Amino acid sequence: MEIRMRKLLFISFCVLAFGLSCHYAEAQQAEGKKAPQLVAHRGGRYEAEENTMPAFSSALTYGITGFELDVHMTADGKYVVMHDFDVSRMVNAEGTIENMNYRTLRALRTKKGNRIPSLDEVLELFGRHPGLYVEFEMKTSREDLYPADRLARYAEDVWTAVTRACPQGSTYILSSFDTRVIKYIKEHHHETEVMYITADGNTEETRSIAKAAGATRMACHRTRTTLEQMRIAHKEGMLINLWPNADSTDIALSLALGADFICTDIPRAACDFIDRGDFTINK
Repeated sequence: MEIRMRKLLFISFCVLAFGLSCHYAEAQQAEGKKAPQLVAHRGGRYEAEENTMPAFSSALTYGITGFELDVHMTADGKYVVMHDFDVSRMVNAEGTIENMNYRTLRALRTKKGNRIPSLDEVLELFGRHPGLYVEFEMKTSREDLYPADRLARYAEDVWTAVTRACPQGSTYILSSFDTRVIKYIKEHHHETEVMYITADGNTEETRSIAKAAGATRMACHRTRTTLEQMRIAHKEGMLINLWPNADSTDIALSLALGADFICTDIPRAACDFIDRGDFTINK
């Protein structure tokens, strides 16, 4: 009986979330606001091997136009795409990217047989598809690996590479948990769009941190964010990316909260929901 009651409550919750998302979509359309943008987190890590060329390529083939990826600097000053500082989760080897040479990293293969992509490879791929929205997360939060001088070199190199490669019609954003690198970018390249990422929700405190760093965009935790705080953020002119979104219920809740961007690990499944008419979201 208890299990049945839990199932009923879960179904009711899902129906409510879907209803709220539909109501939000209608309200947005009535106010003339744009539908939120779907963002494939690491290329969609629940559907493909994260941060690999096959993940990005297959997502593009699926019609996805929003992406998020992670950028590290190697010991010899090259740039590769991987989430973790330590390579062991992705490959059958050990080591910290920042302490490994580019050639060594490129010789490795992931546990599914893929190469660790270079930033240049990913930029070249995305450059062939104008009209994309891409978030390049700057992985500099470890101050032991990125003291001030290395952080400055990283920021300049990544800014230059991303800015030069961005085709007309695309939007490339530099993002980070690390306010040091965000501040550096805004101080030296004030016209660049940056985004502050936090594991906390959209709150007065996190918005203050973002603004102090020069960011008017913020990626924050969906479950720690309220509708009222979303309304306040939008009144203050901020754009909000909500994460995580691991299933259709999560996506519906992000939509109901009024997210401007919805970062999801299931972008291909989300496209199916969109095509079916379940959600009004830009792929």
